[in-house]
Amino acid sequence: MSKTIRMEEKMIENAYGGQLVYMPYKRGIAIKRYRGIAQRIIVPPEIEGKTVTAIERKAFLSCKTVRFISLPDTIEEIGDWAFAHAEQLSSVTIPRHQLSRGKELFLGCKRLKEIVLSSSQEEWSEYAPQGLYRMLAMAVTVLHDYFLFDPLDFGNDAWVKRWDEKLMALVELDDLDGFEELWTCGEEDYEGKDYDIKSYPVEKRKMKLRIVYFRLMHPYKISKDTLDALREYLYRHTKGTDTPEAWELIMEEHQNDMEYYRVFADSGCITEENFDSLLEDMKDCTAEIKAYLLRYKEEHFAAKDVFAAFDLNW
Repeated sequence: MSKTIRMEEKMIENAYGGQLVYMPYKRGIAIKRYRGIAQRIIVPPEIEGKTVTAIERKAFLSCKTVRFISLPDTIEEIGDWAFAHAEQLSSVTIPRHQLSRGKELFLGCKRLKEIVLSSSQEEWSEYAPQGLYRMLAMAVTVLHDYFLFDPLDFGNDAWVKRWDEKLMALVELDDLDGFEELWTCGEEDYEGKDYDIKSYPVEKRKMKLRIVYFRLMHPYKISKDTLDALREYLYRHTKGTDTPEAWELIMEEHQNDMEYYRVFADSGCITEENFDSLLEDMKDCTAEIKAYLLRYKEEHFAAKDVFAAFDLNW
């Protein structure tokens, strides 16, 4: 049986399909929920001549098909769990001004890649290449810090410092952190690598390494101490160690992405001891990437052989 819409609730068509349910709220309009299976939702700034000022709690909860949501600059409030468990949600655009927000807005949004601030083209050109919109998404989905969900302080020195502090706290967590909770909740009977005591720390390290790689590729306002610490973390998990996930992650997910190899190399992860093994793993990589590794060997290791002759005992 379908739910009955209360008299004060009305619907407006979403430009890409489905309907937005809305109702009067204070002196404007609040979006109550979305009905439909569209991939893109554009919330209008005005309905019936009244300003749309609020997204109510659970408005887009569990919208399984939605990938992109754009909120107008008129929005002032976003309620609890507004986008929670929208499993395909990839990008959200929000106003660049102070927002009154509820809790756990993006709970379960594991595919959220960016939170974009509506701004000028000039600002977009500055923030997007630096990875800041991705950092804002990671703040709430990976670092779980909603204090960083701040459109006004976004990107300033204090914001970046706090973001990096949260990242380092995540990196330093025990790799079995959280596993006991699965058992306590009675989930030990579940199947899959997330519930296996051997696989759990491996997947935990890979999760950490994904964000470490990202930060090293987007070193916006990063301090030298943080830069060194993140590179050292990669080095601890290079090929040839007991936990080589820094290399495995490249082979599994970014085999032909040159930028990952550069970050890997800049972190000292290519050594004389592991070079041959790395090259063997790269048999299916592009010629360009293999050539990069060979050049690295020539530039960093071959020179040692040239000077070896000077070590003779005369």
